[in-house]
Amino acid sequence: MLFLCALRVNALVARRRAARLCRVPSPDSDNVSNMKAGRIVSLLAAGAFCLATAGARAVEPFSLGGHTLGMPYDSVLNDPAYDCESLAGCFLFSACAYKATGEIAFKSAPIEGLTLYFTGERLSGIAAGFEESRFDQVTEMLTQEYGPGTVEAGKADAGSTSTGAVLVWRQGSKLLRLDRSSKTGHSSVIVAERNFISELVNP
Repeated sequence: MLFLCALRVNALVARRRAARLCRVPSPDSDNVSNMKAGRIVSLLAAGAFCLATAGARAVEPFSLGGHTLGMPYDSVLNDPAYDCESLAGCFLFSACAYKATGEIAFKSAPIEGLTLYFTGERLSGIAAGFEESRFDQVTEMLTQEYGPGTVEAGKADAGSTSTGAVLVWRQGSKLLRLDRSSKTGHSSVIVAERNFISELVNP
């Protein structure tokens, strides 16, 4: 009788040991929730970074008349639409004026007097004029594309109804400058390298 009881006790102990060995501990529910939350935050942050990077890549570089800064001189030197001989410029740069009869527009505003300025073999500045009445329209379109421009201090015409007669947008070392003159009835637009724009702006 004692022998049978001993066998039963030994069997019960063996079953309990086996149960403990086979049982898989369940992870703490709070830890699981924290892990999931952390993963979601990481994914959201990565998504926001990708969107921001894509948005930055989508911004177009400044251009005027279909040209962007850095363009080689040879690209227009033999183009019959441009006159690169009549404008002597100075020894620091070469200039080419658009002479074709086809109309060119900047932000839907017809432009005139389009001139390209080259230092060495690269395009460093572009200048053109347009009607003063189109200034607000051009400003609005530039703001939608590049954000609000910076008002250039001390350049507003006396008595002008426009706030910010001179507005500037920046992309690194490149500038886009709008100048409104209510006195002449014309506005000008300049796209230039920062270290060259002083050659194109009247003091």
